[in-house]
Amino acid sequence: EPSCRRRRRRRLPGAWRAMPSEENSASKNWERYVGILVGQGRTIFGAAVLPIAPDQPTLRKSAILAQKGISMRVPEVTALVEAVMAGRVHQDYVQAAGHQYLITTVNESSFYGRCTSTATAAGIILLKMGPFLVLAVYTEPTCATEAIPYVHRSVDDLAAAMSMQPPGV
Repeated sequence: EPSCRRRRRRRLPGAWRAMPSEENSASKNWERYVGILVGQGRTIFGAAVLPIAPDQPTLRKSAILAQKGISMRVPEVTALVEAVMAGRVHQDYVQAAGHQYLITTVNESSFYGRCTSTATAAGIILLKMGPFLVLAVYTEPTCATEAIPYVHRSVDDLAAAMSMQPPGV
């Protein structure tokens, strides 16, 4: 059956190549992280982790490390990551998981916005964490004052677990 076929992973020239067991382990770790971010208390509706490694532009244009609760497509990821990397994410609408967002707050390593394509109150949180971009979306009854600190705490906990400095430090 065509639906049962495995996807082939494309190797990128010059990209770091992990052993298959390391790739599976890293993938499972990211999947576990977004599962925890989305699953605890239903504060966050969906989340994704995207690579933004400046030294590997090909990787950051074609990879979604993990996602849950939303369905990001590669063209959306490419446009979003490039806008973040170029410092222009706040200059136009952001497309994520089929919705349109307007970035309303810009900090050194984080961006916050509101959804403009639905009648319900919703928003997006983008946090840079080293070579990764954490994307989280929320919808009512959750509000920005609840979702933003929750995502920041979660990213800080992950950064500590990965022995990385949190964004903005």
